[in-house]
Parts: sequence; C-alpha cells; structure tokens
Amino acid sequence: MTSTRRRAGERPGVRSTRGRPVRGGASIAPKWRRWALPLVLAAVTVLALVLYFTPVLGVRSVEVLGNTSLDHDEVVRASGIETGTPMLQVDAGEIRDQLQTVPKIASAEVTLSWPSSVQVRITERLPAAFLVARNGIQLVDASGMPFQTVPEPPAGLPELKVREASQADPATKAGMLVLTSVPEPVRGEITAVLAENPNDIRLLLKGDRQIEWGSQEEAEKKAAILPALLTRPGKVYDVTTPALPTVS
Repeated sequence: MTSTRRRAGERPGVRSTRGRPVRGGASIAPKWRRWALPLVLAAVTVLALVLYFTPVLGVRSVEVLGNTSLDHDEVVRASGIETGTPMLQVDAGEIRDQLQTVPKIASAEVTLSWPSSVQVRITERLPAAFLVARNGIQLVDASGMPFQTVPEPPAGLPELKVREASQADPATKAGMLVLTSVPEPVRGEITAVLAENPNDIRLLLKGDRQIEWGSQEEAEKKAAILPALLTRPGKVYDVTTPALPTVS
C-alpha cells in the first residue's frame, strides 16, 4: 500500500521544492514581465515630454563664427534662437533658412552641440561693386546680389550699371561674372561695368579707356589676353573675339 504521509512541515496541497515548483509562485515572473514593458514605455514617454517641453536640456549658449560686419547679438536675433528653448525643439535647418534671409549673409550652417549649445557659422557677403538705385547706393556681391545701402561709394569699387540688379537678372549675372574673371591688376583699373544685356558688356577703365568685352562666353580667354593688350597705347580694347583682339 502506497504511503500518503507528508513530511513534517509540509502544508496540504503544496509540494516540496525538491519536487515540482510551488504553485503559488508560478505566475509571479510572468506578471512582472507583463508590467515591465508598459512601465519602461511610460518612463521613456515621460522623459521625452520633460526634455521636449521643459528647459531641462535647454539652450544655454549660442556661438557665432564667421561674422565680421555683423555682431554676435545681431546674428542671434536673426536666428530666432532663444535662451532656454529645449534643444529638442531647435530645428537647425529652419534656423539656417532664417539666417539666409538676412541680406548680408550669403550662407549659414547650424550645429547643435549637446547638451545645451548651438553653433552658428555664417559667410558674409563681400562687396564686389556698387550700383546707384532708387533708394540710394547699394553694395553688390560677386553673385550680383545687392545687400547693403551705403551713404557713398566705397573707394576702389567699380560701379555696376544695369537696368535692374538682381541675382535673377541675366545682365547682372553676366556683368559680375566678367568683373570677377578679369585679373586682379586689371580689375583695379575698372571704374564701371556696363551691362545693358548679357551679350553687350563693356568695362570702363581709368584714363578714359574702355574694354569691349561682348558676351560672357570665352571669359577665360578674354581675361588671359588683357594684361598684355593693355600695354599697347589706345582707348578702346576689343576682346569680343579673343583670337583677334584689336586696339584703337
């Protein structure tokens, strides 16, 4: 006859851990596993909300690089970056686009430096010529972009004479391309760039001389022959056909 006696200390309905696991603890681990993932997700969500909506990781400093005529505060104001703004809300691309609407800024790069800094690097426009507009004298960069109004023409800059100066105007673009193609020693002699249209460009020089340039085509060849050509006496230097330049 099989014995049904229990060992001392055992309770009815509960087997010793020497045999099968105790029934009462069998579901403890699965219950914790069921709750673990939701708890982790909730904690991550709360942390993300805290970081996104509060200044725990907010902007503490803005570093500006590349500025010369614009001061630090001007660039920061133009960027729209405010101290304390959560870093997760700082959109580098949006700030870059905002900065590039400033006439004096040619390009901008924005970098987030965690945990609390933003670095702004700008390239300012440099004057290559000036033009006389309805609202005054404007500086123009090498791309043909008017970017600053000044009380009087800066010394040494040539005047750009076009019907309407803009980066989109073909005559403006052609005139500035020609100006920047000319070798530096010759460029210093230029007093004005006349660009009625992209195919009829003239450069006025000191000493009542001028260069008949023509179109912007073959600009490198035309620029290469100018230094030697200008050593010859004359008033009009025609390089419209660089293979057959003339002086008169």
